[in-house]
Amino acid sequence: MIGKVISSDLIIETKNPKKLKELLELEINRRKYDRSESTISLGTKQLIIKINCKDIIAYKATINHYINLLELIKKTYEVEL
Repeated sequence: MIGKVISSDLIIETKNPKKLKELLELEINRRKYDRSESTISLGTKQLIIKINCKDIIAYKATINHYINLLELIKKTYEVEL
């Protein structure tokens, strides 16, 4: 059986982690989710997203949400992540 909390780190290498963090936080903070939470921290040339979820469905939805946001940012700002 799967436990209550599923967690992982998503590490993104980028040229400007501070700007990417601002853009992601802007979108993520628009809505609060009950079954998942995430924190974004800065590395030297990377962005580290720590994801904690209550179940596997919430984990999958959170990962997909971040992937969709990153694709949108890449297309909108025409930057290489």
